[in-house]
Amino acid sequence: MKKFICVLLVFWLNSVYAVNDDMVVIRSNSPLFTIGQLLSSTTAVMLPQGAEITLVFADGQSTTLQGAFQGLVQKPRLSSVKTANTSSEETPTVTNHENIAVALAGILHSSELSTPLTRSPQESPADLWLVDISTKKRHYCVANPEQLSLWRPETDSRLAGDLLIKHKSSGQQAEVVWPANRTTIQWPHNLPVVYGDTYTVELSSRHGSSTFKMLVLYQLPDNLPTVSHKVVWMVGKGCIPQANMLMASLR
Repeated sequence: MKKFICVLLVFWLNSVYAVNDDMVVIRSNSPLFTIGQLLSSTTAVMLPQGAEITLVFADGQSTTLQGAFQGLVQKPRLSSVKTANTSSEETPTVTNHENIAVALAGILHSSELSTPLTRSPQESPADLWLVDISTKKRHYCVANPEQLSLWRPETDSRLAGDLLIKHKSSGQQAEVVWPANRTTIQWPHNLPVVYGDTYTVELSSRHGSSTFKMLVLYQLPDNLPTVSHKVVWMVGKGCIPQANMLMASLR
C-alpha cells in the first residue's frame, strides 16, 4: 500500500512539474514549430540542421535552440530574480507565479504581437521606451519616469515646433519649444504624469503643419522578474509596439 501511495505521489509531482515547465515557441524558422506552440519540458525536441527556435519557459526565462538538436531542453540558470515589491502603489496584472509560457501562447494566438514593424528606422524610434508622437497609438509604458521622452521622426525634426501637452482631467498643461534638428525631447518637468490618465499632445511646426494624439502612460512595475513578464504586462496595458520590440530581444 505504501509503495502504491509513493508511486501516486511521484506521478502527481511529475504532472505538476510538467505543467509548470511548459515552454512556448516565440520565434521559429522551421515549419515543425509554430509561433505560440506550447511544448512540454518532458518531451524531447528534434530540430533539424539549420533550424532555430526561441522558447520561453513558464517562469519567464528564455533560450534559443539551433539545429541539429535532439533531446530535452535544459532551462538556463536564472542569474538574478527580483523579489516582489510589496510597497508598489500599483498591483501588476501578471504575477511571478503565473505560467508565463501559457500567457504568451494566448497572446501570440490572439495575434496581438504578430504584426511586424514595417516602418523604417527613420520613421520609428530605436529605443522602445521613447513615446512616438507621430502615430495615433495611444498607450505607452514607461520604465524610468526620470527619462520619459517624446520622439518624432527625422523628417519632422528639421524645424522647431511648439509642443503643447494637456492633462484632460485637470486641464493642467505645459507648452515648450521643440528645437530644430532634435528627434527627442524630455517630458516637461512642470507637468506631473498621472499614470492611466489621458493627455493630449499637439506639436505645431513653424511651417504650419501639426500632429495631434491622445496619450495614456503606464509605469512598468519594478517587481517583474524577467523580460517575458514585462512583455505580458505591457500587452495587458496595450503597449503593443513596445512589447513587440522587447520580445524581439529575447534569446
